[in-house]
Order: sequence, then structure tokens, then C-alpha cells
Amino acid sequence: MTTASTALRRHARYGPPDHYLSPPSAGMCLSVFALVERGSEVLVGVPKRHERWTSEWLLAWHFYTEEELKEALLEKRLPSTYLWEGEDPKAALRRIMNDQLQVSKFRAGGPRVLSYYSPSDWYPGNSHWDLAIVYPVKLLQPVRRPPWWRVLGFVEKSRLRAKQFGWNADLVRDLGIVA
Repeated sequence: MTTASTALRRHARYGPPDHYLSPPSAGMCLSVFALVERGSEVLVGVPKRHERWTSEWLLAWHFYTEEELKEALLEKRLPSTYLWEGEDPKAALRRIMNDQLQVSKFRAGGPRVLSYYSPSDWYPGNSHWDLAIVYPVKLLQPVRRPPWWRVLGFVEKSRLRAKQFGWNADLVRDLGIVA
């Protein structure tokens, strides 16, 4: 996890340049994750190529090259979504649970917020900022694999490795899901 140096420090207040700063030069993403644990297991999935990912949860995939998308579709991931502009993170969690996982009975705890500032692959010499809002979730009903997941299920944490999660490797390490 990288934080901005003192020389680059500025408030995260973005908008029209007459009253605000411009966003980070390599962009920023605001995401919500559902951390569903069951004892020593965690709910993880591998997405399948499906229109719902790019229309509802991960718009960024529209901008991936075919090679980048193929790689992303092989990576494990926690159930998650980008926030819609102005959306309450709790509403995004409901979208994850109700739409992405098709689960209506669940209980969520208070969120944990993690911040990552890292060099951009797309814009060399610039950094990208990710703000991850992670809710611990307890399922009150079974979860089945919807058609937009190639794989979805509970996996022993000891069997998971950070590199299996692609750009979410730091996140799952910081959450204690992987060693």
C-alpha cells in the first residue's frame, strides 16, 4: 500500500477547476466488496464473460484490451462492484448481494475502508487511487452460482494465494484472506 508523499499531498476534493482539484492523473476507483466468511472459508468466484459485469458491476472492463479481459476472467475475486456516482455504499452492497449473488437474506456488519495509491500500468509515471469499502457479510440462506460466475463457492483461506486475485492481491492480503 502506497500513500501520497508530503510533496504530493492534497485533499481529495474534485470537480470544476475554479473551485476544486482535478482527480488523480491516472484516475480513481471507488469499490464495494462483500467479505463473506464461513469459519476458515471465504466466498470467492471467477467471473464468466457476461454483459452484466460491464453494465452493472465492472464498467472498466469495457476499456480492457482483449488480453487484459481474458486475464481478468481467470482471476479469483470477492463479490464486488464499483459505486455508481452518488451511490450510498450500502446500496452498492445490496446490489452485490441481491443482483450479483442473488441472495436476499443476509446480515452485514460495519464497513472497513482501505486505500491504495499505486503506479498506473495504463499511464506510466502517474498513480491511480483505489478506495475499497469492504463489508463483512453473514449469509442467512445458501448461495448458488448465477450464470455470470464461472465458479462461485466457499474456499479454504489456506488454499488461496494473493497472486490469484490479480489487481486485488493487496486487498485480500490486507483483509487476512491470504498469507
